[in-house]
Amino acid sequence: MNGDNSQELEKKLAQKKKDIDTIIEVGKFYFLNQKFDEAVAEYKKAIALDSKCIDAYYNLGITLEAISDQDGARDAFAKVIALEPGNKGALEHYDRLVEK
Repeated sequence: MNGDNSQELEKKLAQKKKDIDTIIEVGKFYFLNQKFDEAVAEYKKAIALDSKCIDAYYNLGITLEAISDQDGARDAFAKVIALEPGNKGALEHYDRLVEK
């Protein structure tokens, strides 16, 4: 890979990260306005772009927990823990959901 291709790839990856961050912010906006289905859709859209996006899984878990989708929330937090084993927030939510 030459320098031009490397710079182009880095530019595309930076744009993708920016797009994902924007999608997550839109999801948070929907969540704060109690439009939970729309928030879930945004977080899933972010996950479709990056299957290792911890923020998307975490926020998906929070949203699913808010609408009492315990299984979905537990799965989302489990994914966060798999991607980042020391994530205290995800561990707390996951443990609380498992105890129910």
